[in-house]
Amino acid sequence: MPMVQEVSMNQISLHREDLNAITEFIEKYPDSDYITISVDSSSGIGSVVKVSINNVINGDAVTITKAIVDESGW
Repeated sequence: MPMVQEVSMNQISLHREDLNAITEFIEKYPDSDYITISVDSSSGIGSVVKVSINNVINGDAVTITKAIVDESGW
């Protein structure tokens, strides 16, 4: 059964292009089974959305993060 960790209930709206960007990102890392989507709306203007995966590269545990929505789109 997939692991789902719910911290709190939040709702965000993503454009189809944002979902495509997330899909393209996770398809680059087929060995990663889980992703983390982080949303920071502390600016009061808009939300910064990032997607992260945990992976092992050359024996080192790493987190790879990509900004999906950032301040440049506001």
